[in-house]
Amino acid sequence: MTASSIRSAPEVIRFVDLCAGLGGFHHGLTLAQRALSATSSTALSFECVLAAEIDDELRELYVRNFPGIERAYRERFLPDETARLVQIAREVEPRNAAGLDLYDEQRNLVRVHGDLNSLVDAARGELRRGLGGEPIIPEHDLLCAGFPCQPFSKSGSQRGFEDTRGTLFHLLAIVIEHRAPDLVLLENVGNFERHDAGNTWRRVRSILEDLGYEVAATEHLASNASAGGLLSPHHIGVPHHRERFFIIAQRIGSPRFLELRQRHPFPTAYRRSRSSQEQRRKLEARATDRLASIISGPRVDSPKDLQLARLSDDRLAAVEHWGKLLSKLAAADAAQGKPHWRRSMPSFPIWGYELDPWQWYPIDQNPATLRAHPEVLRAGRSAHLEEAAAALRHRSAGAVDLLAHPPTCRAFLAEPQLTAAAAAAWAGTWPGYAAQRTTWPRWKQRFIEQNREWALRLWSELEPGWLREWIDTLFARFPAASHHKLEWNCKEADLDITQHIIQFRPSGIRVQRLRHIPALVAMTTTQVPVVPEWKAADQGQPPVRMRHLLPSEALQLQGFPPDWHRPRGRERVFHALGNAVNAELVAEIVRCWIVIKDMRSDRCDEGVRTDDHAELLLMSA
Repeated sequence: MTASSIRSAPEVIRFVDLCAGLGGFHHGLTLAQRALSATSSTALSFECVLAAEIDDELRELYVRNFPGIERAYRERFLPDETARLVQIAREVEPRNAAGLDLYDEQRNLVRVHGDLNSLVDAARGELRRGLGGEPIIPEHDLLCAGFPCQPFSKSGSQRGFEDTRGTLFHLLAIVIEHRAPDLVLLENVGNFERHDAGNTWRRVRSILEDLGYEVAATEHLASNASAGGLLSPHHIGVPHHRERFFIIAQRIGSPRFLELRQRHPFPTAYRRSRSSQEQRRKLEARATDRLASIISGPRVDSPKDLQLARLSDDRLAAVEHWGKLLSKLAAADAAQGKPHWRRSMPSFPIWGYELDPWQWYPIDQNPATLRAHPEVLRAGRSAHLEEAAAALRHRSAGAVDLLAHPPTCRAFLAEPQLTAAAAAAWAGTWPGYAAQRTTWPRWKQRFIEQNREWALRLWSELEPGWLREWIDTLFARFPAASHHKLEWNCKEADLDITQHIIQFRPSGIRVQRLRHIPALVAMTTTQVPVVPEWKAADQGQPPVRMRHLLPSEALQLQGFPPDWHRPRGRERVFHALGNAVNAELVAEIVRCWIVIKDMRSDRCDEGVRTDDHAELLLMSA
């Protein structure tokens, strides 16, 4: 689509950014403005008239990252009047004073607004007012918010706000009721639709509809066959897998904007496009190239950031240990001249405990039952060991004698016939997925059976002495159960663990292709993904092959520039990024949704346009 050489005056869309965080909505609108300016005869301009964020550090960073907001703030929130308002609040409602404090002693704007409760009077159901009697939140055309997921009242019987009291959505609904913006864009976690058994989403939708809005959302396909499903940055070629629930609401009868029901308001994910396979390949190739560019590009991180990104010794050793097994399989492929192991790597989780037939326990009876009958337990173990030994003799034409390779790190297992004391000690070593069971679900039995079948392949085709040493080292060197499990989500990829994305999870070590970084989470930095290190080692430091994701890289994965002003401290950075909305995905949604009625040349029709849009967004970023 080519922009006309004659452009009309810019259409200004005033917006408020509530629960603003790092400013993902604001930056997304900036990206959308650039892209739309290149593809439309009518330019769009987005102006932030108020931002609110409860975290004090993020309030200050917002001003630094969006210096253009100062003009809008100085026009609407005069320093002297703001100071008087803060003083009054300190005397009357002291808990709201901090949220209204914007300027320093030199009258410099240093922070945006804070807690939404300082702007909305929830008890009275109205907006708080400034000294002149006008609501502090100004009139606006678009309201953006990434609000937290909070349960509502269990009554769910009223058609108003009552069962949302005490939640941030209740405050947002009051703003929407009194300011009636034409457009509302909300974001939440992917499971929002199913939160509180669906009650939360039903109440949000009904309240927005009662307020006079037409509503669309990225509902799960299982819930709404006509919906497009959750949206993730990887759907538009950004190397970040982060599915989120977006809600669009448009005031019915708005004179400026094309009616919502006249077009598909969300990007068309490749899984539903007419040329889905071609689309998928193009987007995945783009994501792969971009991720490689991000993790090998110029660094703006501090030496401390680089140091904190290094793997701990135990994590590095665990990765290297699993890497030895994968390298052994790769060597076997090379010797055979065909990718036998590479193409047949398990899609199920590999549980280290199940790779040793000397540790196999019965799974046809529940653990509690077995412990109550030690003779049954001992007999079951002996039967499993004998069956495994016989199977290996048959597979290897008698070349592999399992009984000649007993465990060395758990001496009580070294005898084919266990004593009662050895059986009790053995049961105490069972992994949590077995020992903590009172019943056996079929899916778990199937995983164990698949692991044991794969173990027989390993024992029959690899050197049994080498495999025994590898298994014994796994348990002797790494006591943490989370290091005993490997999820290889790299079907048919090279068996070099250091060239993929690794994530240490409580359940185990997950390995994925170097294409889409797993979703950044706010709760912990222990799950920050590990990526290949392609740069030379820093001076004075030993060389590394892997490291955790750097803050500048994580910023880019969320659609921000790498030099974005960010919180102090690694944990604070990743906490903020884990809560942030992806700016590039916001921009793509805006391109498909916000259409001025006379902007006939820029409509987003359902099809494969998403890829073209993503191209423009990446160019404008």
